[in-house]
Amino acid sequence: MKIAALLPHVEIYGGVRRYLEIGNALARRGHRFVLHHPTGEKPGWLEFLGETKTFSGLGEESFDIGLCSEYSILPQFDRLNSRAKFFYFVLEGHKKEKETAQREFHFLGNSEGICRRIERRYGVSCLRAPGGVNPEIFHPLERGEKRSPGEFRVLSYGRIYKRRKGILHVIRAAERLGGRYPGLRLIFFDSRVGGNRLDPRSLIRTRIPCDFFLDLPQSRMSWLFSQADVFVSSERRAGWANTAAEAMACRVPVVCTPSGTRDFAFPGRTALVVPFPSAYLLSRRIDRLIKDPELCHRLAQAGYEKIREFTWEALAVRLEAFFREKLRNR
Repeated sequence: MKIAALLPHVEIYGGVRRYLEIGNALARRGHRFVLHHPTGEKPGWLEFLGETKTFSGLGEESFDIGLCSEYSILPQFDRLNSRAKFFYFVLEGHKKEKETAQREFHFLGNSEGICRRIERRYGVSCLRAPGGVNPEIFHPLERGEKRSPGEFRVLSYGRIYKRRKGILHVIRAAERLGGRYPGLRLIFFDSRVGGNRLDPRSLIRTRIPCDFFLDLPQSRMSWLFSQADVFVSSERRAGWANTAAEAMACRVPVVCTPSGTRDFAFPGRTALVVPFPSAYLLSRRIDRLIKDPELCHRLAQAGYEKIREFTWEALAVRLEAFFREKLRNR
């Protein structure tokens, strides 16, 4: 098949990773995958096996399948010449969600939660196309360094200027525990993106000892996760929570909200789940893990075994079947 996808850029975002990894998996399966974005260059942070082109050539070539997830580039998506077009919902609650769900597209959702939402609210079928994890990048590593007695490291994504990421809840949760556990330490990570290349380190304010790793290459991500005793995600309106899934793939126990994690975070079995973002509830779950190393180990192993089901190759096989069915039924 000839498959085209549209993105607004190829910077380090979870939604961009999705298309690069899907494109690689489909290319390995013998399909042609062309990624269109405004400037047309190859991404510099992750190897991409497909082709890249600018928007200027849209409409000049015909494709079997077209893919898009970004509302801002729907006018460009309309210009794409393809036999079947799929809008891929990857984020809940956008102001153009309803309008888009009423378009003559086929629909994909990157998590069980977002598919349920689309089907319930708009009465359309939303095919399950959950995320994946690349085990060549995210895999367990043994800790190499010695720890101070009583040290407990809480790792979280550091894009604090995105309020829906819930980073402030994680910081406040740690601060609730800091008096009882002087060895508690926060670790954050992020990459500078966008036109202003905002540095989130200046926005992190806490009395808890804190490290922030900025612009780490992909080859260092497993090392980063290996530093953590727990990964904490407090997202809302997420589709697929990439960082929580990646933590599980590195065999790190996870504390999270249901947002973006319903496919793999099962309360008390593969993760500790709070019903909504709350510093108080997060602190109680972290406290349980500090007090119970056996629980840490059990959740880490169970989460690791669960997330291994979610590979980009498995998603490519699923998408291939969806695409062929829609093309047959045209």
